[in-house]
Amino acid sequence: MAFSIPNIYTHRNLKFLIAIPVILMLLGIYFSRGIILDSTLSGGSSITLQANTTLSAQQIAYQLSSRYGIPAPSVQVSSGQVLITVPANKSISNAEGYLLLLYQYHANYTQDVLNATNYRFALSRNPSNQTLQNMYALALQGENSSFSQINKYLGLETQALAPFVANPPENTSSADSMLATAQSLYNNATAKYQKGLISSISNVVPFKSYSYQDITVLQSSYFLQQLQTIIITAFVLISIIVFIIFRSAVPSFAVVFGAANDMIVALGAMALFKIPLGTASIGGLLMLLGYSIDTDVLTAIRILKRHEGTPESRAYGSMRTGLTMTFTAIVSFAVLFAISYIEYVPTYYEIAGVVLFGLIADLATTWLGNASIILMYVNKKNKGS
Repeated sequence: MAFSIPNIYTHRNLKFLIAIPVILMLLGIYFSRGIILDSTLSGGSSITLQANTTLSAQQIAYQLSSRYGIPAPSVQVSSGQVLITVPANKSISNAEGYLLLLYQYHANYTQDVLNATNYRFALSRNPSNQTLQNMYALALQGENSSFSQINKYLGLETQALAPFVANPPENTSSADSMLATAQSLYNNATAKYQKGLISSISNVVPFKSYSYQDITVLQSSYFLQQLQTIIITAFVLISIIVFIIFRSAVPSFAVVFGAANDMIVALGAMALFKIPLGTASIGGLLMLLGYSIDTDVLTAIRILKRHEGTPESRAYGSMRTGLTMTFTAIVSFAVLFAISYIEYVPTYYEIAGVVLFGLIADLATTWLGNASIILMYVNKKNKGS
């Protein structure tokens, strides 16, 4: 496949070319603020049904959403099995957060009670000790403050769970009774929510048996932190390896900038087209990172370490080869994206969408941004030598 395009690198001011990927990066940052997290990263419920159904995944998702008000259900249908993933219920998620805070303040309260008891015993032996008196007063103050916070968060949890518990029991006589009440409220509410959810699903898809799994806010927060750590670690390691290869800051920056820009634009496109960020799309981002680093490093090596022709001609030759590779990959992932959208296969849809939009961004990032930065560096270096 031959490209009959002019050599854009003979342009005297390459900064104009660099401006295009920078603009794309700014747009990506702007739109990525609206990105949606899937249930693995935001919490939710996963229900696996053993059922044979003639309904498609889209039909099941539409009926659950329109008839029963279940927000944004994700559905996968295979032979004899239906997997339905539902985002976390806001009321239960809020209540879970209040319950966790209540646990924390209950632990503080228990420690303050223990400290106050110890200081009281010590003061019975040495009542005039001013230090012990101050420590005892602080322990009592902490005990009262923690008790007040427990009462506060029990009230907030009760308000959050109002849609599920009509007349919640209230027992504020002690910290232990409030904790027990909070646990009971949460357990009863989640059981009622699960029962209602399964009932709604059974009206759409009759099933023989099912399994139900909750992904709590705490679990999803842990998953999100781990994925962020993976991405950051990947970038740090790549930056170190790239710097070792080129032994210069500018080419290393150009390569890392290219990879980061592709991911930022992909995240912006995900938000724009409502592709959720989850374990599948994170996998797509890592694939994109590898592809971007590959094209950027090969381009930099060809411009910097080869000597045939001018740097501009080497960049142009690299671009012709790279465009062929990238367009081939774009077509492949576009086909996968279309098929997974039509057949409603969320995992492939997320991976293909992320890589597809990232590859489109890579056309501008690599050949207008990365290559131009390296050419400016080479030309400046040649003039100085």
